[in-house]
Amino acid sequence: MTLATAAFAVWGAVVVWMRIDRPSAPRLETAFLVSSCFSLPGWVLGLLTVRARRSWFLFALVPIALNTMLLLLPWLLIWLREH
Repeated sequence: MTLATAAFAVWGAVVVWMRIDRPSAPRLETAFLVSSCFSLPGWVLGLLTVRARRSWFLFALVPIALNTMLLLLPWLLIWLREH
């Protein structure tokens, strides 16, 4: 969850930067690449924490779902913006 929080911080900083000074703000693609550097390892670590017990899967499902959303949703928004 720490890596997902760092990835959300990247998106939050870019959004605030866009509101303050849009011409100097980084592009959404850049924000996606930087946040993916945090969310992809977080997703892999979430998968690696799944144990044999069913109850442990519920704990691991939170970072897995959150990091999956961080990887897919920005990509989808960028793709929708272009098409």
